[in-house]
Amino acid sequence: MVSAETPRVAFFTKSKRTTLYTTFIIRALRRIGCKMLSINMSSLRRLYGQSGANAIARRRLDNFRPDACVIFSSDIEDATLDYLVGRTKTALLLDDYYPVDSPLLSKIRKVDVFFLTSTGQIQAYKEAGAKSVVYLHSGVDPDDHRRGRFKKRFQSDVAFIGKANFAERVDMITLLSQRVDLKVYGARWDQYGINATKETVGVRDFRRVCASAKIVFGMDKTVDQELYFSNRTWFVLGCGGFLLTRYVPRLEDLFANHRHLAWFRELDEAVELIDYYRKNDRAREQIQEEGFRFAHEHYPFDRMASNIRRVLFAGEQPLPFTATGPDGPVPGATDDANGTDSARALRAWQPEPKETGS
Repeated sequence: MVSAETPRVAFFTKSKRTTLYTTFIIRALRRIGCKMLSINMSSLRRLYGQSGANAIARRRLDNFRPDACVIFSSDIEDATLDYLVGRTKTALLLDDYYPVDSPLLSKIRKVDVFFLTSTGQIQAYKEAGAKSVVYLHSGVDPDDHRRGRFKKRFQSDVAFIGKANFAERVDMITLLSQRVDLKVYGARWDQYGINATKETVGVRDFRRVCASAKIVFGMDKTVDQELYFSNRTWFVLGCGGFLLTRYVPRLEDLFANHRHLAWFRELDEAVELIDYYRKNDRAREQIQEEGFRFAHEHYPFDRMASNIRRVLFAGEQPLPFTATGPDGPVPGATDDANGTDSARALRAWQPEPKETGS
């Protein structure tokens, strides 16, 4: 029987050492009262081989007796997933864009709930055989996502954080680098003649980039999927950066343009906005602070975790998100389920303590 106070959740996860994304979700589930078991199948395979990893995972699951298992992306073997199906509630969480016919589909069809961080593919996944598809927004961590300290080596008008992993992004960043003061962070850029300031940006340096660049540029894999954007959108806001990101359909349902962030559709528009905001400190800083407060007060990972718990254990739909509009209401200001109060957000807005090293 599921305990109403402390449901037991097994989370199949990668380490995600750079972004700590799964760490943030597990922390939040603990904060809202779930008892957690974390299983990293990649680590188990390295240590014990495939069959040993499966045996250890099953033993841990049998000892823990989870009320639900949440799988991040493909981080579970088919044999282990088959073992869980019918024994406990299962869910798969995908935080990136993949074609519906990707190899993940076989796992998605098996689980009870498929959590998707965009709305554009919901119907397609249902038609492809997913049992239940639920939109689940991401968020910010109240401890690690905070304002960083300015560092001269990260200073620029524009920063881009992300890999050179698809042609349209490479083309856009290449053209942008010819027109504005741009520093790029991420892997594989040297293959295209761009010298990345750093190939790997952990949480601490992510904060520093957001504090040192006037504008953080966002460009994700696709522009035609409703509400699809990477978790970097939330992370930039959570670290107090000014985000200029490429528009995707329904982005206005979550954010207000020129209030929480700014968006563009074409390169020329992006360059025009960069030129405006790099010169207008007051306008840029007001948006930075408003975006930061909005993310921390209304979209912490605790809210994401609460939605997972609502769906898996109460059979309810996630808490709704509200379209802000340019002058619209900010959702849930007094809603305890949002998980983070204004005082915590204000504390996070203070610059981080001095750190050793550069």
